[in-house]
Amino acid sequence: MRTRTETSYHHGDLPTALLAAVGEIVEEKGAANVSLREAARRAGVSHSAPAHHFGDKDGLIAASCHQGFDLMADRMQAALADLDDDAPSPEMISVIGRAYVEFAAENPTHFDVMFRSGLEAVDEAAHDDLERAGAMTMLEGLVGQLVASGMIDEQDAQVIAALLWSQVHGLASLWVDGAIAKMFPGMELDRLLDAAFGPAQLAFATATEPFFTGSVASNGRNGD
Repeated sequence: MRTRTETSYHHGDLPTALLAAVGEIVEEKGAANVSLREAARRAGVSHSAPAHHFGDKDGLIAASCHQGFDLMADRMQAALADLDDDAPSPEMISVIGRAYVEFAAENPTHFDVMFRSGLEAVDEAAHDDLERAGAMTMLEGLVGQLVASGMIDEQDAQVIAALLWSQVHGLASLWVDGAIAKMFPGMELDRLLDAAFGPAQLAFATATEPFFTGSVASNGRNGD
């Protein structure tokens, strides 16, 4: 159990200290058991101090949620920045997908708060963050670039974006939950990510035919 040594924080450090305390509580007890009093105790400040910055418990957890999405977006942007070529390509989607799963694996507490807090107010904040700075905005933007380049059929774009997000989020969730480790003991994350976002997938995505062009739109309508 990682309990913070009780000490006094300068005013400017208090929000950071309280958010760190939230992470500890969520890791140990789950988001539903976060309280202003417990966060304050771990941060070494008065019980009333958190309310000055976050208002109430939901505000405190929502702030942790915001922080998580900002960190995830930074991780994904950094992954894109590492590419040698900034021209639209399926590799961009693979890069941000890998960064998404790696972030979740390295920050399971934040991931839980972001997507599985069980608190209605926080879930609303998570949805807003997902649209504002999170993965979907970035993913939809990249899919839009691939549409413009002719690699994806425009009428398939939303379906493909949803499927790609389902892939990365599903993989992240299964890894964080320990389900993959339980079902496939000894499975290494890098090996899994190489298979999900590596050369084999990119070869499919960059085939000479446009990526998924017409595959969704024409489904079930061949006889029209």
